Amino acid sequence: MDDEHDAISAWIGREILPHERAVRTWLSRRWGHVVDANDVIQEAYCRIASLTSVDHIRSPMAYFYRTAQTVAADIMRRSGVINFTSVTENEWLNVMDNEPLADRAMAAAQELDRVNGLLSELSETCRKAIELRRIEGVSQREAAQRLGVSEDVIRNHLVRGVQRVLKVLAAQDAHLSGDAQETIEQKAEAIDTSRSL
Repeated sequence: MDDEHDAISAWIGREILPHERAVRTWLSRRWGHVVDANDVIQEAYCRIASLTSVDHIRSPMAYFYRTAQTVAADIMRRSGVINFTSVTENEWLNVMDNEPLADRAMAAAQELDRVNGLLSELSETCRKAIELRRIEGVSQREAAQRLGVSEDVIRNHLVRGVQRVLKVLAAQDAHLSGDAQETIEQKAEAIDTSRSL
C-alpha cells in the first residue's frame, strides 16, 4: 500500500505539480471572486492523491484542470452560490496539452527505430563513439578513455559514422519521395558540407 501511495505521490510531483501555477491562474481568472484558488488547489491535490491508481489518466494536465473545476463547483454548491460559470467546450480547447500528438509520437518512434537500425550496422567502436559523444554527451577525451583508443580515432569514427547514417537516411527518404539519384547525391553532399562535428 505504501509503495502504491509513494508511486502516486511521485507521479503527482512529476505530472501534476508543474501545472499548478497555470491552474491557479485559470481558477483566479474564472472564479477568483467566488472561491479561494488555494483551497481549490489543495482539495484537487487531495482528491488526486486519494486515487488507487493513475494508470487511467492519459493527460495529467487536463485531469488536473477538470479536478480543479469539479472542486470549485462543489465548493460553490456547498456555499450556496447558484450562478456560477461553467466551462464550455470551446474554453476547454484553450487548455494546452504539452504531450505530442499520437501521430507525431509514432513518427518519432519510427524514426528512432530507423536510426538505431542504421547505428547497429556500424562497427562496434564507431557505434560506441557516436553513442558516447552524441547520446550520453561525454567529452571526446572521456570517450577515448572508455573505448581505449585515441581522441583522433573517436573523431574519425564520429565523423564517418554520422555521415554514413545521414547519407543512408537521405537516400531512403529520397527513394520514398521518388527523387532521382542526382538529388540523393546532392543531399548527401549537403550533409557532408553542412554537418560540422
